[in-house]
Amino acid sequence: MAPELRPAYLIAGSDWPKVDAAIARLRAHFPEESVEQFSAGGDQPVDVAGACNALGLFGGRRLVLVRNAEALDDDAVADILAYLADPAPDTVLALFGGGGITPKHALAAAVAAVGDVRLFDAPERKQAAEWVVRRLADLGVSCSSAVARRLVDLAGDDVGDLALEVEKLAAYCAGAEARVEDVELLVIPRADVKPWDITDAWGRRDTASVIALATTDVERPEDVGRLIAQLASHVRKVHRAAVLLDDGGSQADVARDLNLKPFPAGKLVGQARAFAREDLGRAVVRLADLDLAVKGGSRLDARFELELALAEITGG
Repeated sequence: MAPELRPAYLIAGSDWPKVDAAIARLRAHFPEESVEQFSAGGDQPVDVAGACNALGLFGGRRLVLVRNAEALDDDAVADILAYLADPAPDTVLALFGGGGITPKHALAAAVAAVGDVRLFDAPERKQAAEWVVRRLADLGVSCSSAVARRLVDLAGDDVGDLALEVEKLAAYCAGAEARVEDVELLVIPRADVKPWDITDAWGRRDTASVIALATTDVERPEDVGRLIAQLASHVRKVHRAAVLLDDGGSQADVARDLNLKPFPAGKLVGQARAFAREDLGRAVVRLADLDLAVKGGSRLDARFELELALAEITGG
C-alpha cells in the first residue's frame, strides 16, 4: 500500500545529516523516473512551479525535489506561493535547504498550510553530546552521556564530523550499548587544522594564511605528502569547475559533474572565479612537481619546498 504523502514538504536546517536522511526517505517512495530534481542558486532561474504543473512522462505520482531552497529568487518564491494555493494532485513538491530557511520564511507558512515543515538546527557545543545520544538511538544503539561527551571531545562539535563518527560507532556496536572503550577505539581525534581551512585560505588567495595553516602540523615528509594529495585533489576540482564555467555551465552543472552538494559546489565556483583558468592549470602541474620533489626529487627540505609551492599557486 502506497504511503499517504502531503502535497508539499519543506525540510531545512544546519543539521544537514538529518536533512539528507529526510531526502532519502522521501525519495524512496518514488521510482527514479518519477523524480525531477532542481538546485537553486545557479546561473539559470529555476521554474519550480512550472515543473510541478507539468504532466509526468510516465503518469502517476511524481516528486519535484528542490535543493538549496534558500537560494530561490523572489520571482521563483512568488510562483511557488501561488502554486501552493492550488497544488497539482499527483505531484509532491519537496523543498530542501540549509540554515537560511527559518520559520518566518515565506515558504514556511505556505508549505505548512498544505503540507509538512521540518527545520533541523545543528547542535550548539553544549548540546552536542545530547545530539549524539539521540542520533545513536535513531540508529538502534544506546549510550550514556559520558560516552557521548567523550565522542564530542575527540571528534569536535561539527555536525558533519559527529554524524560520520556516530554512524561508524553504530555499525560497530550493532545494536549493543556503546562504551567509552568503543569510542576510544573507533573515533579519530580531530585535527587542529581542518583541510577546508587550508583550501578556503587558498581560494581567498591569502598566501600568508595558507602557509601558516598548511605547515601547522607538518613534522615529517609523509605529512607533506598527505597535504599535497588533499590540496591537489581540491585544485583539480576547482580547475574542472573553471572549465565548465568557461564552457557556459552553471553551479548546478558543476555540482552534477563532480557529484557535489550545492554548498561545496558553490565554494568551488567562487574559487574558480578567483583564479584565471590558466593559473589553475599551472597550479595542478606545480603540485605534481612538488609531490615529486618531496619524494626524493629535490635535496631541499620538504617543508621548504611546500612553502615555495604554496606561495606560487596562491599568490600567482
